[in-house]
Amino acid sequence: MGSNISKTSIYSDIRRILQSARTRVYDAVNSEMVYAYWHIGKRIVEEEQGGAERAKYGKRQIEQLSKQLTVEFGKGLSVRNLRNMRSFYQTFPIRNALRTELNWTHYRCLIRIEEKKARQWYVEEAIAQNWSARALERQV
Repeated sequence: MGSNISKTSIYSDIRRILQSARTRVYDAVNSEMVYAYWHIGKRIVEEEQGGAERAKYGKRQIEQLSKQLTVEFGKGLSVRNLRNMRSFYQTFPIRNALRTELNWTHYRCLIRIEEKKARQWYVEEAIAQNWSARALERQV
């Protein structure tokens, strides 16, 4: 019977180790994607601010960019998502102020909140209350 207890114990330990590793990997990937989307938004804004002539070209440029990127990287880079990334950078212009506790879906919800103080309150509450993106959406 002692061997069953140790087998159960080793199974539980290994299961916990694997679950913990998966969570850390998910969190790391999520953080990197949030940073990537922020940088994409920054690059789009920098390009659009290059001058009045470019601003007219900007709309077509995002559409063309979306087509090219979608071919290589898949549907996550639609015109709508590229515009969300642009808004993300404009709403959260300081990269180091981004919170790793929040994922892209949280940020997509937060960029729709126009008032800066209200948005910051939701950021803090989402983190403190460990709200899922869906819970944040309901609260907003």
